[in-house]
Amino acid sequence: MKIFAVWIALVGVLFAKMESITIFPKDYNQTVTSKVTFLDVKDLSFGHIGWQQFYGISALAYDKDTDMLYMLSDRSRLFKFKFVIKKDKIITLKPLWAHRLRDKKGRKFFIKRSDSEGMTLVRKEGQKVLLISFEQQPKVMAFDLEGREITGRYATLTRLPKILQKVKSYRAKNTMLESITYTKKFGVIVTPEYPLAKKALADPHSLYNQKGEICKIRKTNPYGAITELETMPDGNLLALQREFDPATFDIIISLQKIYLNHQKKGFCQTEDLINMTNKQGWELDNFEGLTYLGNGLYLMISDDNGNIFQKTLLVLFHLS
Repeated sequence: MKIFAVWIALVGVLFAKMESITIFPKDYNQTVTSKVTFLDVKDLSFGHIGWQQFYGISALAYDKDTDMLYMLSDRSRLFKFKFVIKKDKIITLKPLWAHRLRDKKGRKFFIKRSDSEGMTLVRKEGQKVLLISFEQQPKVMAFDLEGREITGRYATLTRLPKILQKVKSYRAKNTMLESITYTKKFGVIVTPEYPLAKKALADPHSLYNQKGEICKIRKTNPYGAITELETMPDGNLLALQREFDPATFDIIISLQKIYLNHQKKGFCQTEDLINMTNKQGWELDNFEGLTYLGNGLYLMISDDNGNIFQKTLLVLFHLS
């Protein structure tokens, strides 16, 4: 058994790669989308890291103090990487370890009870905490940087408003708490992937904190899903939205700024930064993860769903 485990680990190392690729249309002109500047795109293939298979990455969190990048799969696996950028290019993405998320009793998480989708790193009372949101069973949990559940004084970070605690509030088990972030003013903010069950699919999204709904969000595309939120340096939010047309297999990915302090008739003011589709010649995938690096730099990543026809794409971009 030990020999087999070592063989699996070696295979993961031998086949690991980070390949530079392009996802842009042939006629792509950066000046047309001057607010978003794409700097680098990597296609990631790591096989196994440690004993954990690397796939299904749904969230990112960056620790600027240590240059560590955390990736979370929707199978409750947490991956840690040494991450280095030079001259606006990703030059180092070194896997350090992979851990299964574990609860306070040390028990491993399994997909039937925990579909981990959103993640953000919070500095609270001198300690760094990973807040992770889940589907299947809607909840937010706090973990240390090794992927072990933290309770006690951090329980206040994980409470949800009543409407988000109930499974029947959501459209489906796979459309629950896809996104999570944290701001000093509003605290923990989450949003379901799609509007709640009693609303139409094309209705606006809503942002929630522990007190309830903060505001509604106009959609960039009629049936778009919010797959991640990230807090920007000015305290507003960056939303990653995705829409998929099963009839044409077209993927639409957009980045939208949400102005939390500018509300009118229950809606937060929004600004569409970019809207990309495969029909325009982009080579897009299922983007679900987003994190801020500093100095206007962001990363987003796609979830390959464990499908050989999809990719894990790590995209570095700058917002002006």
